[in-house]
Amino acid sequence: MLTLSADDSRRPFKSRDNIDRRRLQEDRRKSPIDMRLRVGLWYQYHRATRAGEFDALPRNQYRRMKIQEALLPEIVKYEFLQRENNSRVTPAHALSAAVDFLWSHHEVGCNPQGESTAVYTINAIAEYLVRTFQVTMIDRRQSDQRSARAAGA
Repeated sequence: MLTLSADDSRRPFKSRDNIDRRRLQEDRRKSPIDMRLRVGLWYQYHRATRAGEFDALPRNQYRRMKIQEALLPEIVKYEFLQRENNSRVTPAHALSAAVDFLWSHHEVGCNPQGESTAVYTINAIAEYLVRTFQVTMIDRRQSDQRSARAAGA
């Protein structure tokens, strides 16, 4: 049986109280929008489906519906403008256009062996969105401040 003395009860780790780790890291909001979109879509897809990166993603109607349902919570965090006239497009419409394109071009979103896998498909959707629309991330902090000011006025 293991017994602890009074000295052993202290934490063996260094105290982090003096270090502000946030100052050491680069601001994530300054990362390129295509990378943020791609990573955000992948994590959302993974959370919703528990799929692994290289799991097969067959191109059928069921999967088409499921991928749109899985990605919608992430896609609404972005704003999409058409490149030719700067008119706003709903996130759901932008996502639908990306999935429509992907499903009509079977060679897009495949690994080098020509197999449709989850991560290649999600990357292709993100690439289509960035190439087709002007994508900006909606800053939740600013919208929260505006709604707080409106409620207080």
